[in-house]
Order: sequence, then C-alpha cells, then structure tokens
Amino acid sequence: MSAAIGLTGVRKSFGAGFALGPLDLQIPQGAIYALVGPNGAGKSTTLSLLMGAGRPDRGEIEILGLPLPQHEVQIKRRVGYVSPELDYSAWKSVGNAINFVRGFYPDWDETYCEWLQTKLGVHRGEQIAELSFGGRIKLSLILALSRQCDLLVLDEPTVGLDAVSRRQIFTELLHFMEREDHTILISSHQLSDIERFADHLAVMNEGRLQQLPSAAILQRDGERVQLLLDAGVTSPDALAGLGFDVLESAPLGLEELFLALINGDNSARPWHPA
Repeated sequence: MSAAIGLTGVRKSFGAGFALGPLDLQIPQGAIYALVGPNGAGKSTTLSLLMGAGRPDRGEIEILGLPLPQHEVQIKRRVGYVSPELDYSAWKSVGNAINFVRGFYPDWDETYCEWLQTKLGVHRGEQIAELSFGGRIKLSLILALSRQCDLLVLDEPTVGLDAVSRRQIFTELLHFMEREDHTILISSHQLSDIERFADHLAVMNEGRLQQLPSAAILQRDGERVQLLLDAGVTSPDALAGLGFDVLESAPLGLEELFLALINGDNSARPWHPA
C-alpha cells in the first residue's frame, strides 16, 4: 500500500534555539502511526509543517500522494487535524462552529456528527467559552471525524481528558480505521494509550527521529552489562553462543524503550557482538 505521508530530508531552523531534522519518514496508508517524544522534541512542529503552517527550509513533504505546498488546498480537504492549539471561540457556540466548518465539506456526515455529540457529551447549544479544556478537544475531534476524511493528524488529542473520555475517543478512532484506506498520525504523551493503539511508532528527540540500535549498552557494572537488544537481529541465544552468560531477559514496555532512546546522558551506547 502507498504512503499516506512522506518526508524526505525535511529541515526547519528556528534561529539558534532549535533545529528540526533532517527528517526522513514514510507513513503507510491504512496504519495508525504514533510520534512520541519529550516536550520540545519537535513533534508539534512536524505536524504543523504537515498541515501547511510554515514551510520547511529544505526537503520535501508529500501527503496522500500530493506534494506540499503545491496542493495544499486539496490536501486540507482530505485531512482532519486536531490540536490543543485550535480555537473555535470566535464562533461563540458549538452549533455555530459546526455550521461553519461543515459548509466547506460536501461529504460532511451530519448524522454521525449528531451521534458524536451525544456520545462525547458536547452539544450544539453550549458556549465554547464555557467548555472545559477537554470539552474543546472533544469539539475539535467531532469536527474532524464528521468530515469522513482520509487522514487524521492528531496532536495530543487526549490532553485534559479523563480515562473514560480517552476510552471513548480511542473507540471512535478505531471505528474510523475500519476503512482500510484511512490513516492516523498521532502525537501523544500518553504512552500507555499509544502502546495499545498504534501499529507503528517513531521516537523524536531534539528535532530528530531516534534510530533503534540492534544492540546498545544501557548500564555497565564491572563485568555485568545491561543490554538493549533488537531480538530480530541479536537474540539472547546468540549472546550465549558468543560465550556470554545471560542472567535474565525480558521484553521492554514502550515507556522503558522510550526512556532508553531519549536518555539525556546518552547511556544507550551502540554495541556490536564480537
């Protein structure tokens, strides 16, 4: 299946303070792809570039087979975007915001929109200024999901939501993915949610994607070494065959892997079996 999003050599500088890239990333169509990283890693900046908010200094961006910025209008018609930065307060009420947004999309599903309002507890008569932060996130999701778009780009979509609301959101996102040509790119700090939800994952730190080494040293204590291994490349059995005594092996959870890759003291040093 073709790529829903492609970044090739993408760079963006912000003075002396921060530089994004170079980024090379292919996100397959039909996948749920997660982008995780610490605050300031460049996740939101990357998603903003995908949505046409600014231009990269170098490199190429292609979305749904169309290059940016040449086909920005066509792309935005097919992409739904959710971010805590979106602000619909100018439309005063939920109903006004819905009426405004749906006018741009002929494939708007009003029945589904009404169902989502009931499901998520956000209603047309409510004043946007009186919604909680989580309520505004829900409104943003309702507006994105009701469009029947091909690609959802979600920047921290569960910020400010309780556990029940997060479950409701992920249920609807999985419903969205029932069509095999739909794609989701999600950035989130909720690693436990991402671990259950995403098909693919990329870790970003200091403006770059982190590469997972086939083997890396996490800690060393005399002759004892704690290793991070890609079991598909270097298995514990292979280490034993090289003369190492393997005391214990266990799969890493996403949080452990994440911390190993973005460790500030760079203790995850590449290692190659002799």
